[in-house]
Amino acid sequence: MLVNLKDISVKYSHDEDVLNKINLNIEKGEFIGIAGRSGSGKTTLLETIGGMRKPNSGHVFFYNEDIYQENYDTLNFRRKLQIVFQFPENLFFEQDIFSEAAYGLRMSNMQQNDIRSRVSVGLESVGFGKDDFQKSPFTLSGGQKRRLALACALVMQPEILLLDEPFSGLDTEGINLVSDILYREHKKGTTIILVSHNPNILSELCSRILIVSNHSIAFDGTPAQVYNNTDSLKKIGVMIPDVKIFSQLLGINHLENLTYEYFLKKTLQFISEK
Repeated sequence: MLVNLKDISVKYSHDEDVLNKINLNIEKGEFIGIAGRSGSGKTTLLETIGGMRKPNSGHVFFYNEDIYQENYDTLNFRRKLQIVFQFPENLFFEQDIFSEAAYGLRMSNMQQNDIRSRVSVGLESVGFGKDDFQKSPFTLSGGQKRRLALACALVMQPEILLLDEPFSGLDTEGINLVSDILYREHKKGTTIILVSHNPNILSELCSRILIVSNHSIAFDGTPAQVYNNTDSLKKIGVMIPDVKIFSQLLGINHLENLTYEYFLKKTLQFISEK
């Protein structure tokens, strides 16, 4: 088991629980999407998985070790897990994007030649050319800043990558670029956990969806299984993928997955049978 949350409860100050008695198992190599209405606890769940927020009660296990136990190797845990926050530009501080992406590797005492090679590959993989390496991160567009934050995480070659709304504010081109990056990274074996309001992105990329509502995980399953609960999801303020809506309008009620490719295949089959 890669990550296991056992009876996790989190509260802010003396308010009611943001998360209440959460139990969750995450296997190595999964691509998980987390959705829910604003304020439902999606980001809190992500931060708890990543060890960024210690729960008020319960345990977080990484490879069956409690990450908050005495003498736990926290440094090794941090090397294996990277998190990209919703507003990564707030964390930038270096003079140029190459130095920004190289910071984590410098802290690990890697050789300079290895750092240069890995950072160059990482920046180019998210769409930056060598001519961009000396640009200030503060002069980048919103989409470029998100890609830089992603590069900063990827150069660390994490086992598990956590992302909080990485598509926020991106145009279609930016969404497609980041989606392609995450798809490639998952194919390499990286476990990815993605928080997003966009059900189209989640159903296209993810093999498992978690819906957070009422301080708990209300739904957990494949995109087709979860988004089949259309009425219940609408009641708790969760958007439905376009593919699911179109299939219902056409009378196609049984989709094994909710990717556009599969939907088009089923639509053509449905039309040919009419």
